[in-house]
Amino acid sequence: MIKGNDVEYAAKCIKEGGLVAFPTETVYGLGADAFNARAVARIFAEKQRPEFDPLIVHISSVRQIEELFRQPVDEKVYRLAEAFWPGPLTIVYKRSDSVPDIVTSGLSTVAVRMPSHPLAAKLIELSGKPIVAPSANRFGKLSPTQASHVEKQLDGIDYLLDGGSTEFGVESTVVMITQNGVRILRPGAVTAEELSTHVDVLDSETDYDDRDLPSPGMLKSHYAPRKPLYIINKPSELNYDEGDGVIIVSEEERGLYENAIVRSLSKTGDIQEVAVNLFAVLHQMEDDDDVSDIYIEAVKEKGIGKAVMDRIKKAAYSYKK
Repeated sequence: MIKGNDVEYAAKCIKEGGLVAFPTETVYGLGADAFNARAVARIFAEKQRPEFDPLIVHISSVRQIEELFRQPVDEKVYRLAEAFWPGPLTIVYKRSDSVPDIVTSGLSTVAVRMPSHPLAAKLIELSGKPIVAPSANRFGKLSPTQASHVEKQLDGIDYLLDGGSTEFGVESTVVMITQNGVRILRPGAVTAEELSTHVDVLDSETDYDDRDLPSPGMLKSHYAPRKPLYIINKPSELNYDEGDGVIIVSEEERGLYENAIVRSLSKTGDIQEVAVNLFAVLHQMEDDDDVSDIYIEAVKEKGIGKAVMDRIKKAAYSYKK
């Protein structure tokens, strides 16, 4: 794997049908030309991703939605784009006929966003094509927020564009456009409260079959470390053994967990800092040979805390006691 910060070389790889891992403001993505079905198929193979899980297309200009979304485009799309693009919001809408079936897993909709990370924006611009890019990790495993997280999980990509640590640390908010408003399919950095100042936010409690998911990140088990992960609400709930790891929300709580290997997500419990550090700290615990099981404190499901708990619950789903 070649790693560096040569965005022109990375764009050349995309044009030639290659795979490029690159930073966005949320997590690192694994990118390919969205209109090259063969290149997109390589993403599924490299990630070991099931083909029923649709991908997100990344753009660098609002004009590009004209070749991705079916015309005429609902005005709510443009309203959200003006308010939140570039940024961590993905919009699901009816797709145009030019989008390959493999991108959407055969669905009639496609997910699109415009990242704000300067390297991502430049890569898309120089490649001259929208770039489809799920997170640059093995399917269902911890999301990558640093280049080193990509390196430890993937080895069959053509270039790793290193942009340091990501800004938000959790994936984008995904919304589906409906006739009466938007439905949040995946919580993220853009909160329901922020969305509601621009559009009506509808009830999000909708059941989807696992093979008919309109957005990535909707499976019950996702973002999981290689080691067992359990959610706790307070120290008294924890009956841990020596060698277990505990991830705490605030550094101030460290003294409450004696004889454990402790890592904190924030010095003061700031929820934005918690979101930024979540996956990085989970990677640390996963890689620590002295840690057997991992315990993580729950956070309040308010604002971006809802996105944080969404990731924690999915990461811990397979390890429920």
